Amino acid sequence: MSAGQTWSFDAGDHVAALAWLPDGRTLAVAPAVGGIVLLDRATGEVRRKLAGHAPANCALTVSRELLASAGQDGIARLWNTDTGEIAYEFRTSDNASDWCEHAQFSPDGALLATTAGRTLRIWTRYGERVFENTAHDSTIAALAWRPDSAGVATGCYNGAQLFRAKNGAWEPEAYEQLRWKGSIISLTWSPNGRYVAGGSQEATIQFWRLPYRVGEELFMSGYATKIRELAWDNTSRYLASGGGEIITVWDVSGKGPRGTTPKQLEGHAERVSVLTFQNRCPLLASGGTDGRVFVWDLAKAQRHRQELQPPSAIAALAWSPDDAGLAIGAADGSVCVWESHAASA
Repeated sequence: MSAGQTWSFDAGDHVAALAWLPDGRTLAVAPAVGGIVLLDRATGEVRRKLAGHAPANCALTVSRELLASAGQDGIARLWNTDTGEIAYEFRTSDNASDWCEHAQFSPDGALLATTAGRTLRIWTRYGERVFENTAHDSTIAALAWRPDSAGVATGCYNGAQLFRAKNGAWEPEAYEQLRWKGSIISLTWSPNGRYVAGGSQEATIQFWRLPYRVGEELFMSGYATKIRELAWDNTSRYLASGGGEIITVWDVSGKGPRGTTPKQLEGHAERVSVLTFQNRCPLLASGGTDGRVFVWDLAKAQRHRQELQPPSAIAALAWSPDDAGLAIGAADGSVCVWESHAASA
C-alpha cells in the first residue's frame, strides 16, 4: 500500500480479534491470552488497557461508545470506551463450562447476540436479556445478524436456524430451519437480506435464498478444506470464500450463482485464513497462513500485496470505518495498520 505500515505492536499472543471504534482513530486488539488494548491508529501507542477473559479471549464487537468482549470464561462484558469501566457484565450460558465463542452487536447497535455451547442469548446495550434459545442440535459454531437487526442466524450440526423479532417481541422458536446434513461452521447474511450462506465442516458452501423453500437450496463443493472464511460485498453481488489456497468469488447478481463459473483469485501460497470486504467500498482483503495480505479490486481485476516480515499466519483483518486503513493481526501477536491506497504487487 502506498502509505504503508507506520508502526507495529506486539500483542503478546495470537490475535483473537480486532475491532475499530466508530471514530476510526482507535483500534481494539484482543490477544488470545492477556488483556485487551486500545491502540492509537496514527502512532500505535496504547490508549487504554482493559481486563481480558481467562483462560482466553474469543470475541470483540463495537457499538458507539460500547465495546463488548467475550471469552472462554463464558462471560460477556460491555466496556465504556470513554472511561475504560465495565458498564455491564453477564453470563452467556447457565453451563459454567461453556465458552462464549461469539459476541456480535446488531447492525443498528441496539442489541448484542452471544453464543455459548448450545445457548443463544440476545441482550440490550443496557445488559437486559431479551431472548434465549437452548434447543440447538449441537454447539453453536456460527452467528450472523440479519441486516435490518430484526433477526439472527445460527449454524450448528444439521444446518442453520433463523430467529426474529416480530411486533416488538422475539419469537421463542426459529422461524426458518435451513436444514443440511452436515456441520455449518461459518455464516454470513447478504446485506440486502435475501440470502444466507454457510460454510461447512465437509468443505462445501450451502446457499439459501429467502424465504426458504425446500429443494431450492444450493451447495458448492470442490473445496480443499472446511470453510470458515465467507464475506459479502456491500452490494450483495459477490460472495467470497476460502477453503484452500485459492479465493473463490461467486457472482450472485441476476438469477444467482446456479450454473455459473466463479472467479478464482490466486496468490496465497498457503491456506486463506481471513476474508473481509470494505464497509462501503468494493475492495476485498484476504489473509493467509503464509503471512501474506492481498487487497483485490474485483472490478479492475487488480491485486495488491503486503507481506509480514517475518511471516506469520494472518489471524484477523479489519477495515477502518473510513475504509482507508486495514488492521492486520497475526498468529505471533503482531499487529499493524496499512494505510491508504494500494500499489500493484
